[in-house]
Amino acid sequence: MSNYPLKSQVNDIEWSPYTSSRFASVTNDGRIEIWDLYEDPLNPLITHFDEGPDKEPIKTPKTIVRFGPPGPSSQIILSGNLEGEVDVYRSKGLEHVEVTDQDQQKRLLSALSKDDFTSDAKDKKADGEDVE
Repeated sequence: MSNYPLKSQVNDIEWSPYTSSRFASVTNDGRIEIWDLYEDPLNPLITHFDEGPDKEPIKTPKTIVRFGPPGPSSQIILSGNLEGEVDVYRSKGLEHVEVTDQDQQKRLLSALSKDDFTSDAKDKKADGEDVE
């Protein structure tokens, strides 16, 4: 389930080079989204439309998305659109915290693991045991 109707074609995605479970996507309706499967696998962390002077969303199809180099206080994201324009965005609140390769693997595996709703797993959770 998603809060925004996903009726538009996704034109490009790129995995974050800094966070194993995060990626950006761009769509044909001009939307750019940042997803983090670890935080919330069903909804993007950010959904953004560029706005015109009248505050209406600009619906020019975005065709490519890339993560820029890490900044001191933000993460830079670049996108290109069908008109040949390149937009640069600063995402605040999504800063990457340095973690080990092992922690990155655990983060991604945790995001991709299935929930176990069997009665054995429920009993283990109720007893405070780790469920794998």
